[in-house]
Amino acid sequence: MDNNITFLNSTWFWPVLMCWLLLMLVFVWKEVSQSGKKRLILKVFLIFLAVSSLALIAIKPAILKEIKEESYLILTENFKQKQLDSLKNKYRKIEVIDYRKNKVLPTLGNSKEIFVLGSGIRDYDRWQFEDLPVTYLPGETPSGIVKLNFKQQKQVGDKLELRGEFLAPKPGTQLVLKDAGGISVDSIVFTLEENTNFKLSTDLKAAGDYVFNIVEKDSLGEILNRNPFTVKVDKKENLRILILNSYPTFEIKYLKNFLAESGHELVVKNRITTGRFKFEFFNTKRGNLGRLQQSNLEDFELLILDSGALRNLSSAERNALQNLVREAGLGVLILGEANILNSLGDFSVFALQRVSATEAVLDDFPEIAIGKQPYQLKPKFGLEEIHRSNSSILSAYKRFGQGRIGTTLLESTWQLQLEGKQESYQQIWSELVEQISKRESVIASWHQETGFAFKDEPFQFQLRTSVENPRVRDKNNYLIPLKQDLNNSELWTGKTYPRETGWEQLKMEQDSASVFNYYVYKDNDWQAIKSYQTLQENNRFFPQKISKDSVEKTPVAINPLWFFGLFLIGMGGLWLEPKL
Repeated sequence: MDNNITFLNSTWFWPVLMCWLLLMLVFVWKEVSQSGKKRLILKVFLIFLAVSSLALIAIKPAILKEIKEESYLILTENFKQKQLDSLKNKYRKIEVIDYRKNKVLPTLGNSKEIFVLGSGIRDYDRWQFEDLPVTYLPGETPSGIVKLNFKQQKQVGDKLELRGEFLAPKPGTQLVLKDAGGISVDSIVFTLEENTNFKLSTDLKAAGDYVFNIVEKDSLGEILNRNPFTVKVDKKENLRILILNSYPTFEIKYLKNFLAESGHELVVKNRITTGRFKFEFFNTKRGNLGRLQQSNLEDFELLILDSGALRNLSSAERNALQNLVREAGLGVLILGEANILNSLGDFSVFALQRVSATEAVLDDFPEIAIGKQPYQLKPKFGLEEIHRSNSSILSAYKRFGQGRIGTTLLESTWQLQLEGKQESYQQIWSELVEQISKRESVIASWHQETGFAFKDEPFQFQLRTSVENPRVRDKNNYLIPLKQDLNNSELWTGKTYPRETGWEQLKMEQDSASVFNYYVYKDNDWQAIKSYQTLQENNRFFPQKISKDSVEKTPVAINPLWFFGLFLIGMGGLWLEPKL
């Protein structure tokens, strides 16, 4: 059979062939028995023509024809004009698509070759290019802020710190941090045309949801860019914290001073010798704290202890502690030797991997090196990271019923204070305390998964709630579909496409108090950081050119009228033959 011929109803081929053979035998036998051998060859040919036409109409033969393949040239932000001119000269009939103006792409499945120029395709459109013959030609690296790191959720009295990277600044370029009232609170001037890390900061004095701005100015003071960002400032809440110390260390000494100066109610139980302890009280009344039990632990939001103190607890004390963590939501922060973390019974919730490095540069503090133990935490299911250094997780926690158990592999952080880096020290420990301490009892908690939300682009969020089948609506009362996590029945993810810029709101239908506010940026906000991130992601997504070796073909059915015409010729010949 010709490789270019196929049948659309191929499953009927053998049944139709049997019927064709049976009809041929019946009609030939009929003609032989009635007319003998007179013009038998002619009649057999006409029978063959008629019966075969019916068979072909049933199985629908088709011819395989080559698909007409198109070549596409897709332009994105910051493409290089020389690359565009060169490709247009080489491929005269190539179709040019300007992705910058219209982000709706044509059907690309039958493309012969695709060229993507510039920063590249946004993450929500890249799925259309999987397994296609794509050549990615990166564009110009944008000048401006390409990396930005800050904590969006803060408390009154905290310091807001923004750290980032600015590519190729012109000498005299200035960055100005402006608060929600438009007042300049910090600034920096670049003196060299080199990629520069920068830091801007200010104190947060009032609770609320605020829109700050980073303004970029040239050497003459003319505004080049104005990029907004949001900060949610909560009321300062002083915690009641208990510290259990198996032996005195500088780490605990500086930590208790920091917590006391921050206004937290602090009780410290220092072990002097076996069975003998020294107590310290800060910002709270002196009391009697003997053996740990539910009655004297239930007022605390956080317990900080080293692994030695945890191992020295009696079984009754450990049971009381576990119950308070699981049922009352008490937070536990375990310090001390990392190699003991796997021998703490029910509190052994972390998996460790040994490494050689004993110093780390945290992602949030790129300018300082911090001592660490020669381990890193393995990213297991349920591990929530707090501090990371590149791919290594150094501080994290796991949920344990209603509470959290956390740890950190950082050590000798007190030396930061001696080096005059008090702000970094305070931020590191504030993040540990805030992330691990007891949570307020809320029906739902929200988390923004998309870094910057833009108009008409997907915005993804997480909802953690004990409510069965929660229903989330936007401010226009449209219902947003949710997907439940396979391993955690209380964790849901949703995706929406905001239609307006500015503050938007999501709310849970079952609880009107469960509201989540997020900010939608304009399309021209943060252009440099968007282009830089998209360029990096496209370099990873299109690692090399994918060639398309085979020629694709599609079956095109033969018009059945041709077979019907042959059937009429055959039947007409059989009718006319006896009359000749």
